Amino acid sequence: MKKVSFKKLRLWFMYPIFIVYPFVAKANDVYFWSGVAFIMSGLFIRFWASGYIMKSRVLATSGPYAYTRNPLYLGNFILGFGIAVISGSFWLIFYYVLAFIILYIGTIKEEQATLEEKFGSPYRDYTASVPMFFPSFRPFKRSDKGSFSLKQSFKNGEFIRFFGFLLVPITFYLFSSLVLNKEGFNSASQTAVLLFIVFFALLWFNIYIRRKSERRHNQ
Repeated sequence: MKKVSFKKLRLWFMYPIFIVYPFVAKANDVYFWSGVAFIMSGLFIRFWASGYIMKSRVLATSGPYAYTRNPLYLGNFILGFGIAVISGSFWLIFYYVLAFIILYIGTIKEEQATLEEKFGSPYRDYTASVPMFFPSFRPFKRSDKGSFSLKQSFKNGEFIRFFGFLLVPITFYLFSSLVLNKEGFNSASQTAVLLFIVFFALLWFNIYIRRKSERRHNQ
């Protein structure tokens, strides 16, 4: 029997959220700005973590990895929770949290087995001292003392995710104000459109630069 890949499964579990989102979302200002705060927090955690990790090559134990073994997934959870909160739908929030718990526990266990096989004793020492998900208040004493690298964050594609996810609340705001509430094209909508254009341009600029860099590397 073919082994289930939790990384693939989680995409299928998350797709329904984006399908039903426009039909169930009825956010007010409190939900919207609370959701934006969660999204920005999640993006910050991801951006911070992405500057320390060299995936599958070096065991990252410094920066946010000194407090939690999975800061990228912690950032994902907070980010996705913010998107669900913006909707103002209790059932959408409940579905997201439940799906995340089920799918990411499986994903983390899969990756943990791979990392233990690859890094052996140092990884087992690390897992014995650092929590799997929710961060500890005390950093890992034997961390690698690495420093944040903006270049590494770019290599990991975090700039693309950063600008991509910033488009989510802006798109929802425009959809809510112009389509659902029919508020008309006011100054707030104009600002939202301008921000959408700027972030969309930055998103595609980063995609272009990253693909160009990858092609140069593969030559």
